[in-house]
Amino acid sequence: MVNMLKILVLVIVLLIIIGIAMLGKKLTRALIFKTAKTQSNESTILEWITGVLVVGLSFAYYIKQAPQADPTMWAGIIVFFFGGIMQFIARRQLYEDKTFEKRLMSGFDAAQTGIYAKLRHPSKTALLLMIMGYCFALGSIWGLAVFAFLFIPSVLYRISQEERALLDQFGDRWMNYKEDTKRIIPGVF
Repeated sequence: MVNMLKILVLVIVLLIIIGIAMLGKKLTRALIFKTAKTQSNESTILEWITGVLVVGLSFAYYIKQAPQADPTMWAGIIVFFFGGIMQFIARRQLYEDKTFEKRLMSGFDAAQTGIYAKLRHPSKTALLLMIMGYCFALGSIWGLAVFAFLFIPSVLYRISQEERALLDQFGDRWMNYKEDTKRIIPGVF
């Protein structure tokens, strides 16, 4: 029997190694900087609470049920891994000892190239992929239900709060960028 938790831990270690290779010594700073300052932290808190709920519920389900590894669980591992890679790519593209706000003031340099030319929130897309992959990897139907009905709406709420702050700060420049890109799914949404 394949223990998917051990596989997930190996994938996380691999992602940390890749993250260090891509971001170097600035890994932790690149992963914790804020992209847009909202007026309140409620959207961040809501996202964290629902994320912890999904992860905890999926973990508990796996421990209690001990499901056999199947192709869906292996696909979940792959989705989780590619979500992590996408997170590092998005962070690397934005991070060069400047905040996102300074880059925006200098003419959206970061937002017009690479992944930001197609998506306004690639790190949120990566987060959604990672959490969804985690639920699939552990075979948790309940985790997927909480993901769909609580976590995704909390992420969309946080995105709306960030976009409102960016609109207030950058006005027409933000609107022009917004018209040319999608929120989290290229070409769709």
